[in-house]
Amino acid sequence: MVHHIHIAVLDVDIPARKLYEARGLCSAHFRTILRETASRLNETFFSNRDQLEVQITPYDIRGGHYPELYKLRGHADNNASVQYPVDAILITGGSPGVYEMERSPWMQKLQSFITTVFNKYPEVRILGTCFGHQLISHALVRDVNDPVRDVWVEKCPLGREVGIYTVQLEEAFTRAFPAALGELPGGQLRIQMFHGDRVMAVEKGTAVTLTDSPPVSLPAPWVNIGSTPICPIQGLYYPGRVLSVQGHYEMDAFGMTKMCFESAPIMGWKESKLALFLEQVGDDLEEGADDSKAFASAVVCFLAGVEE
Repeated sequence: MVHHIHIAVLDVDIPARKLYEARGLCSAHFRTILRETASRLNETFFSNRDQLEVQITPYDIRGGHYPELYKLRGHADNNASVQYPVDAILITGGSPGVYEMERSPWMQKLQSFITTVFNKYPEVRILGTCFGHQLISHALVRDVNDPVRDVWVEKCPLGREVGIYTVQLEEAFTRAFPAALGELPGGQLRIQMFHGDRVMAVEKGTAVTLTDSPPVSLPAPWVNIGSTPICPIQGLYYPGRVLSVQGHYEMDAFGMTKMCFESAPIMGWKESKLALFLEQVGDDLEEGADDSKAFASAVVCFLAGVEE
C-alpha cells in the first residue's frame, strides 16, 4: 500500500537570485528534501509499513494564492473529485518580521488562514520554518488574554544566527521521534540557520535581559523543541498538529552561501562579518556537516503520523 502525503507549501518570499536560478522557489527546496527523505525511510524505517509518497503543491502567498478550503482533509464537502486532499500546510521562511503584522495585509491574511486551518481542520498538520515558525507562534500560541504568559516575536538583541548552529533539543521532543532523533549525541541538533528574529514566551512580569533568558513558558500541550544561547525557542511542537523550526533543514551550504552573498550588501555586512558567516555555513563539499537528514526524518514521521 502507498500512503500519499499531500503538502501545500505556502511560499512567502523569493530566495536569493542565484539560489533561485539553481534550485527554484522555497517550495521546490522542500519538495526535494521531503521526497528524498521519504524515499530513504521507505527503504529502512517504513520497509514493513505503507510506503510514503510525498506530493507538493506550491502557493504564491504574496500573490494571494491559497489552497481552497474544500481541498483540505476533513472538509465537509470533500468528495471523490479531490483525489488527494491536503494533509498538511507548510509556511516557508522569508525576510519579513512578524512584528510588522499591523502594516502588512498579506501577513494578516496568512495569519487568518493558519488560524482557520488549526481551529477547523484538525486532520491537517501545520509546519513552519524560520518566518513560518515565528508566524505560527504569533497566530497559534500567543494569546493577549492569557493571564499566565506573554508570547511575542522580536529582533534578536544579540545578533543573527547564520550558518550551522547547535540546538540543544528538549527531551520531550526527542522522545516523540526516537527513530529520527534518538541517536543525536547529547540530544544536540546541528542545523543551518539564517535569521535575526526570535520567538519569546515567558511568564508575565518576567524581566528579559541581554545576558539571561528566563525559562520558556508555553501552554500545554505545546513543547519547545530546543534552544541556543541567544534563541530560547528553536521550534514548536504540538503533538499530532504542529511542528515548526527556526533553522533550515531544507538548505545546505550551497544555498546558505548564496543567501549570504546576496544579503551582505543589502544588510551592510562588512567583509569580516561576511567571512565569519561563510565560515559558519561551512563547505558545500563536506558531507554530513549538519543533522538536516535527521530533522527531515522527524518531519516525515510527523507527517506520516508516526509519533511516540
